[in-house]
Amino acid sequence: MRVTSGITLDHVTKRFDSVTAVVDLSLSIGPGEIVCVLGPNGAGKTTALHMIMGLKTPTKGNVLIDGVSIHSPGIEAVRRRIGHVPEQPILYDYLTGREFVQFVGRLYETDGDLDAWLEPRLVALQMSEGADRLIKTYSMGMRKKIAFLAALVHNPSILIFDEPTGSLDAVSARIVKDEMRAARGEGAAVLFTTHVMEIAERLSDRVAILTAGRLVAEGSLDDLRATHGRHARESLEDLFLRLTREESEPEPGR
Repeated sequence: MRVTSGITLDHVTKRFDSVTAVVDLSLSIGPGEIVCVLGPNGAGKTTALHMIMGLKTPTKGNVLIDGVSIHSPGIEAVRRRIGHVPEQPILYDYLTGREFVQFVGRLYETDGDLDAWLEPRLVALQMSEGADRLIKTYSMGMRKKIAFLAALVHNPSILIFDEPTGSLDAVSARIVKDEMRAARGEGAAVLFTTHVMEIAERLSDRVAILTAGRLVAEGSLDDLRATHGRHARESLEDLFLRLTREESEPEPGR
């Protein structure tokens, strides 16, 4: 597997004591594409993202970001090219939303007028008033919006989102999806997880399906239908449910 930019997971395994969360996972996300990782709860999706971000260390295998191994001394500089939104963002409660995004922008030494970049996005996300309240007063949806803006403020070339539309209203979810498409159009590599099959089906160039830590299928929707489908118009939801169910069912006599 040769990918010199974007993200490459190369035969990655992660064990926690007696539990193996990810098993021999190989997957690449290149510039200018959106890849969605699907799986039941406990399938290893978030663990895989955490290994990319350096929050967990693989037991075996390697992860490369823009061709640089996570075991390399230079990986922290490379990770500055990533915008990351976890499923439950951890923010500074005693900053306002506006202050938090500005703070992250300064950490990344972003060029240009931060206020001019931020203001129209706050308006679009219906956060222009809430942006000047302390984050400790925010709902989860408001936290998600501010975390999303903080992930974009330094114009990253790689985006990693864990359930990006979770807790968001319909208008904000649409904006997030549009921003992901726009990032792809500008050449970014975009990786996300979701439990919403419609989002995965409409947004992704490729889908990777995990169950019990193993990759059981990967490709475009057309690829998945051709390889695993029962008919040419089978939905991603039907494919997903059948593949994950078949993988979890024991073989006869076992």
